Amino acid sequence: MTTHRDDDDPVVQRILLGDQLRELRDRAGFTIEEANSRVPGWYKGKLGKVENGELRTKPAEVDLLLDLYGVTGKAATAVRKLGEQSRGKTSPSRVPYWAKQHIGLERSASEIRLWFGECVPGPLQTREYARAQLQTSLVLAPAEIEPNARERERRGDMLLSDGQRRIWIVLGEQALRKPFGPPELMRGQLARLLEFGAQPHITFRVIETSSGPHVGLCYPFTLLYLERADRTIAHIETLTNAEYLPKPKHTDVYSLAYEHILGAALSEDETRKLVERIMKE
Repeated sequence: MTTHRDDDDPVVQRILLGDQLRELRDRAGFTIEEANSRVPGWYKGKLGKVENGELRTKPAEVDLLLDLYGVTGKAATAVRKLGEQSRGKTSPSRVPYWAKQHIGLERSASEIRLWFGECVPGPLQTREYARAQLQTSLVLAPAEIEPNARERERRGDMLLSDGQRRIWIVLGEQALRKPFGPPELMRGQLARLLEFGAQPHITFRVIETSSGPHVGLCYPFTLLYLERADRTIAHIETLTNAEYLPKPKHTDVYSLAYEHILGAALSEDETRKLVERIMKE
């Protein structure tokens, strides 16, 4: 799924602001119509467009909503900061607080497509696998490793239980075989992947190492489709940051690449048999 809008707004921040404002409204117990009517000068339906990431908001409008929802302190400061970012004139490719923002996008996405060739991505990891990977980080403090490992497993639990969204997972065979710890750790991780693949809303497939080169070989990425905002966003992680590409000139290419990656992968049944065989080795 791709879209065909191409404006100069900072799309990612605007979508995240809208999602956060929606969550705050729900916590405050207002319907969207009630909250909309409390903002002076707003036409009917404007708040819906703000929450869907379609409109930029003025600082005074954000303040009115925060007051209405009873949000103060650090939480209000964070929303105002996001509002400031959402009013930028150009669409930045680098997003501050990238890890937390990615989790927000992941939570809001109605469709997620993941391709990782050499390791299992964060939300699919067991806590033990996540801990082993995070211990190699150059930017995480030791005290942050265990909470982050738990959070990755929790995100996976949410993906497993939420049958309302559609998820595609394609991994390289190397991701299944590369040891991140003792055999029991890897068997636990492979069992977790089979659990994902057994869900009706999740497709799990693997590209065999022997299949040769393909378009995504050196380029792991995630595609997130946000139905409310009618946006597809490509997400690419680096060692210290993340890049978000929301424009069709990028997302169309990544979506086409994903189709080619699927074409190179084993079927779901063949994937299950391969994983089970590796578990017995």
